[in-house]
Amino acid sequence: MIRFEARVKEYIRVQSLLNQGQSLLLAVSGGIDSMVLLHVFSLLREPLDLHLSVVHVNHQLRGDESMGDEQFVKEMCGKMHVPCYSELIDVMSYVHDHGVSKQLAARKLRYDCFERVRRQTGSDAVATAHHSDDNAETVLLNILRGTGIRGLAGIPPKRSQGSIIRPLLFATRKEIEAYASEQGIRYRNDSSNRSLKYRRNELRHCILPALESRHAGLAGTLNQIAAAMVNVNERMRLMVDEQLHSLFHQDAQGRFLLNHDLLNHVPDFLRDEIFVEILHRLNIEPSEKKISALRRLCTQSTGREMELSGSVSAFHDRGHIVFMVRENILPEMRKVEFGRNYEYRDCHVSISRPEQVPPAYTGTHGVEYIDAGRLGKQLILRPWHAGDWFIPLGMKKRKKLSDFFTDQKVPRYQKTSIPVLESDGMIVWICGKRLDDRFKLTDRTQTAIRLSCRPSTSVTHDEPG
Repeated sequence: MIRFEARVKEYIRVQSLLNQGQSLLLAVSGGIDSMVLLHVFSLLREPLDLHLSVVHVNHQLRGDESMGDEQFVKEMCGKMHVPCYSELIDVMSYVHDHGVSKQLAARKLRYDCFERVRRQTGSDAVATAHHSDDNAETVLLNILRGTGIRGLAGIPPKRSQGSIIRPLLFATRKEIEAYASEQGIRYRNDSSNRSLKYRRNELRHCILPALESRHAGLAGTLNQIAAAMVNVNERMRLMVDEQLHSLFHQDAQGRFLLNHDLLNHVPDFLRDEIFVEILHRLNIEPSEKKISALRRLCTQSTGREMELSGSVSAFHDRGHIVFMVRENILPEMRKVEFGRNYEYRDCHVSISRPEQVPPAYTGTHGVEYIDAGRLGKQLILRPWHAGDWFIPLGMKKRKKLSDFFTDQKVPRYQKTSIPVLESDGMIVWICGKRLDDRFKLTDRTQTAIRLSCRPSTSVTHDEPG
């Protein structure tokens, strides 16, 4: 059997990922995939005459666990005599400032960090540890989202733009796990990889195994689709770039304008890909829902508007679709404490200290009781963000806040004025609207917190309550 390192070396040659004597920056998180990447390249360093260094990104999302990952990577790099560059990124601040999902924010900041350290170290490329199972999951996720031809192309071995390479993309997760076991490679387990609240984890642990039990070789089929679509996607990208050169520009006021009249002459199949590219450029995750909404907006009258994310909206204006990027429109998150009152936007929010569970209570949306024992260490008030979800009281399944607001017939202009109470990253209460079922009072509740929200009146800020 051909050794794993030899297969990596051959894949690098076939895909033209690296040349002899180049400098390579390895993206290492500390998980099994990236530790295998580090181990393999420590063995290929001499045969390929490579100059290696490592970048580790601490997302600060898992507290002590994140710090442990960072220390582990530094320790292992020291033993292998590979320079290690570690950076902290503030994912949640980016989420709050730009109104995007936590996953999108983390990815954007992570790749920005990769490029920054690549330039700092003078590396020719950055290698990530994506493998064929990641690729299969990505293709299926993109099919479910409806992200067009680009989505079907999955994860490319090498980015056509930029300096990212994926030298393990040929390997399956099982092959990587077997190699790690055979070589005795140490690694860290990321607890968030087990959480089914993330769509990719739900797909990985539940949906794909169920599909593969009925359709053997599904992951391989999805990888074949991706490989077949890579060249198609590249041709499509060139066509889209050519069209956007004349269709899309930024004016002196910072608005992005898409010429709707010229767009009407573009073939339908290319029009959707243009929408996908624009969404990417605006740092918005494409979906069929957003693409369909943009199609409809093109047929509607001047003045019609839609929200694409927490910080980007689009409206029809005299032959153009105008994209408005509202910088810093969202207020910063506000840490809150028990026993205090807060003025937040147009609301007065009160949070009691832990108290006895009320013997009887007729709930109103303006006043709620929650289980104090279910709260985490940090409470914050913040506005809603695109991608937010919660489990409405009385329900078992999660619901997007955007869908909840639609069901409640909340006008678009009022959405950002409704506070969200969050505990350690989980939504507790859509203030004045609906409680999250995970924080309700139960027979096991020992102490309760009284929450209230009402329209603001002239009160003193942050007074003890």
